[in-house]
Amino acid sequence: VSPARVAEVRALVTSVFFIPFALYRRSLAPKGGLGWFALLGVLLAGSNVTFYWAVERLGVGPGATIQFLAPIFVLVWMVVAQHRKVSAAVWVAAVVAVTGVFLITEAWNLEGGDWVGVAWGLVSALVFATYLIYGEFLGRTYSSITMVTWGFIFASILWLIVQPIWTFPTDLSAKVWVELVWVGIVGTALPFLFSLSALRRAASGIVGVISTTEPVFAAAAAWLLLSQYLSPIQILGGLMVLGAAAAIQRWGAADVEGPLEPTR
Repeated sequence: VSPARVAEVRALVTSVFFIPFALYRRSLAPKGGLGWFALLGVLLAGSNVTFYWAVERLGVGPGATIQFLAPIFVLVWMVVAQHRKVSAAVWVAAVVAVTGVFLITEAWNLEGGDWVGVAWGLVSALVFATYLIYGEFLGRTYSSITMVTWGFIFASILWLIVQPIWTFPTDLSAKVWVELVWVGIVGTALPFLFSLSALRRAASGIVGVISTTEPVFAAAAAWLLLSQYLSPIQILGGLMVLGAAAAIQRWGAADVEGPLEPTR
């Protein structure tokens, strides 16, 4: 299944998964925010597909490392554009975290990579950084359920325009469909719900740095469940990321002016 198709299925599955829950919680009323959510949908779709395009050309390690430059971009934005205070501890934690991702993903092992792949990785990092900043902004007004549901509704509409449903391959096995649904729920719906919930409570720069723990948990799961081997340098990288996340929580989070308290 192509990267764009996977991104489309992720958006559709997440929408179907959350709409009934949002209706039950009475959280689907946009209250004049459809334009805001349309932009969020573009960011969600763009973040997914550009990451897949980078990984397709560079391999998982380099692609993931470039995307996780996003927290650095967010911190720069917070200082330059928002004039917010970011302590030295936060900067150090961000650099250590990205370095740890570089080690745990073995980003130096390019899989036939090229400059186009690097470009897509940088675009993915910029889109992800914009998503973090924008999610913090929307979190001042809307609940996480409202944001994630409407965001993926608009992402789904975008994908259905670009790739109509009748063009989807029909020769996929049942196993592939189960995997696609699994990626949609466990790999998309729940993580984005949690990240938007975090952005309502903490600054986007902090959330971005802590999000670098994703490849650490992925590697640990692969080690335990798939019997994949982690080299000593990968283990070191994982410890660096976890240490950075713990340090930013202990010494850095209080020094970054967080978002305003959510209104609902």
